[in-house]
Amino acid sequence: MFRNFKDLRYGWGLSWTHIGTTERRDRLFLLAAMAFVLLILLGAAGEHTGLDKRLKTSTRPGRQLSLFRQGMRWYELLPGLKDEVLRPLTDAFYALLERQPLFRQVFGTL
Repeated sequence: MFRNFKDLRYGWGLSWTHIGTTERRDRLFLLAAMAFVLLILLGAAGEHTGLDKRLKTSTRPGRQLSLFRQGMRWYELLPGLKDEVLRPLTDAFYALLERQPLFRQVFGTL
């Protein structure tokens, strides 16, 4: 994900942007890093509940998609998920999120 920030194909295309201050840039990177971690936790929640089998393209054992890719896919599918899939996924996500001390401090009562 972070291999080259300026590369349009593999990075974030930052050569095309202009960020006025380093403080603003740092805040944007902090938000991006937090979103990255949240998507990884969502992918881990899918694996924890066994829902990762729905994302696999073959019957080969083991992980085929990274936790980040799984999290991105689950995030895309969230609006259309049925309750019998959504409930275990969100419960596992919140359980994983509660185990992360930094997120507990940052998001506390949310």
